[in-house]
Amino acid sequence: MKRYFSLTSFLALIAILIFAWLTRIYQLNFPQSFIFDETYHVPTIKLIAENDQRAFEWWHGPIYSVDHHDWLHPPLAKYLQAWSWNEFGQTAFAWRLPAVIFGVLGILLTFVVAELTFHRRTISLLAAFLIALDGLWLVQSRIAMNDVFMAVWLLATVAAYLFYKQNQNLKLLLLVGFLGGLGLASKWSALLWLIGLLLWESIEQIRAKRSHLLAWIFFCLIILPFGLYVMSFLPMFLQGKSISYFVELHLQIWRYQILGAGTHLYQSGPVQWLFNWRPVWYWSNGSDRQIYALNNPLLAWFELSALVLLFAGLLGKAKQQTRYALDLLLMLIGVMSIPWFFSPRIAFYYHYTPIAPIMAILLAYTLDVIYLGRSIHYLKLIFLLLITGLIWIFWLYYPHWIGLPVTEEFRQTVYWLLPSWR
Repeated sequence: MKRYFSLTSFLALIAILIFAWLTRIYQLNFPQSFIFDETYHVPTIKLIAENDQRAFEWWHGPIYSVDHHDWLHPPLAKYLQAWSWNEFGQTAFAWRLPAVIFGVLGILLTFVVAELTFHRRTISLLAAFLIALDGLWLVQSRIAMNDVFMAVWLLATVAAYLFYKQNQNLKLLLLVGFLGGLGLASKWSALLWLIGLLLWESIEQIRAKRSHLLAWIFFCLIILPFGLYVMSFLPMFLQGKSISYFVELHLQIWRYQILGAGTHLYQSGPVQWLFNWRPVWYWSNGSDRQIYALNNPLLAWFELSALVLLFAGLLGKAKQQTRYALDLLLMLIGVMSIPWFFSPRIAFYYHYTPIAPIMAILLAYTLDVIYLGRSIHYLKLIFLLLITGLIWIFWLYYPHWIGLPVTEEFRQTVYWLLPSWR
């Protein structure tokens, strides 16, 4: 346990979390108007806060004089936002605060996952710092949507799974499934990671000639999460809705997701996500303030380079235990991105949110192998220059992520440097 509580590492981690908190909480109440999909989510948050059964009904037109409410996604994230709404008032600060809390918690969990993966404090701290500099993670940590909530529950699921693998206690799979179920109760996309872990663990047990454990694995990683998913609709059942209504609601959700999404100017796919190619325009005041879901460009391109280097040779040079963890993380990236190539509905850059912490961990590992794992002074100097560049780009783009005013000339030459960023 001593390794987990060295004073220097503890203070460094606290400094990263404070930095993350301050950069997310700053002017959180701005704008008071809705940002992007808040126009759907916030009316639902208010309905849930008032125990209004319309929160779970799909046929209503605009409620509270705004667009249609969000009945398309599981309710867990909205329960947390509704609690904040009741506790802190009906303000933009209140409905966005839970996202800030989870965004910072996700940075802490990035540290934990990296520590469980590599058992090297430098990599763990660096991974946490890199995700704190991630523009997409920051924007999703300041908006009343559900992506950052699902992503944080999935990070906790991965941490629990790595802990299970290191302790080989089958009872810990219950914790993995429980946390995965909370992710599923936040957004359907969590099912992709659960299926990935199910196949990964099942193949391992079959290879070890322990096929008798497959039923337990299926229960922990599929049945238990689905049970929690159904339980997340308990307030709806207490309002008098039946199981048949629950089924019909999900049929309506499925029909909408398959047939009703259409096209969108800012839609994108997994390849564009990796290149940070197509952000999503979230909000504008019509003049000098914009909010874009765009990553730190330098960070995104470094992460893509790290991915290429891993497949080009670094992966094969890793020690057996490290290689296992790296393969697991790469599998999770694959199962969360590849299905979108075949999805009947459109996708957006914010669907990359749960992948972002994993990419930060892989970049931290790559930087450690190339620059910090060698006693060559000029390599460490290059590393410091790279980190300085990442920090500088973070502050350069910070107004673009939270809606601070900039000149039109600055926006044209910096924020819209690439035509696809407009």
